[in-house]
Amino acid sequence: MERIRIDPERPSPRKLQPAIDALSRDCVVLYPSDTGYAFAGALSSRKAIGKIRTLKGHDERSKKPLSMLVNALSDFGHYAIMETGVFRTVRRILPGAYTIILEASTDVPRDMRNRFGEIGLRMPDSPLCRMLVEGLGEPIVTGSLTSGDDEPSLEDPDELERLFRGRVDVLVDGGHVWPEPSTILQATGGELEVTREGKGTLPG
Repeated sequence: MERIRIDPERPSPRKLQPAIDALSRDCVVLYPSDTGYAFAGALSSRKAIGKIRTLKGHDERSKKPLSMLVNALSDFGHYAIMETGVFRTVRRILPGAYTIILEASTDVPRDMRNRFGEIGLRMPDSPLCRMLVEGLGEPIVTGSLTSGDDEPSLEDPDELERLFRGRVDVLVDGGHVWPEPSTILQATGGELEVTREGKGTLPG
């Protein structure tokens, strides 16, 4: 596992380049997102998507969709199907710590979707996340770490290196990053419903 030390608030493009290069080679990267450490892979890489599914414990019958990071609101219209009212809310609250669950468009790989044909879309207000997407030139598949009894320190890069050595290719070390899950909003009947309260302020 290659380990890159970087300031997530003021990331250096030069220092981050090895992670971007790894993503372009179908590798999986562990990085500090705006809501804690997460796995990352290229949207165009079926190998990376499959590996993230395995790491997350999600098979194709899972109710939980995989999520992707994008940098522009126009990507929501490209990769998802949504009604006007939903888009108005999305436009008002983003960028931010939200995961928007939407029906996937035909441009989304089938491996990304849950059993209902949905995906999660994220556009966080994070310089490092934006730099990864921009550097790769395509959306990034992302999956947050989940803590169990045997994985108590998911904010500690040293512990992450021990836990995931041999399972991920690059660790982007942004120091201790405490996990704060995103707020999940589900598109239902032309509106967004809160299914999990998290870091993102609930839309009024």
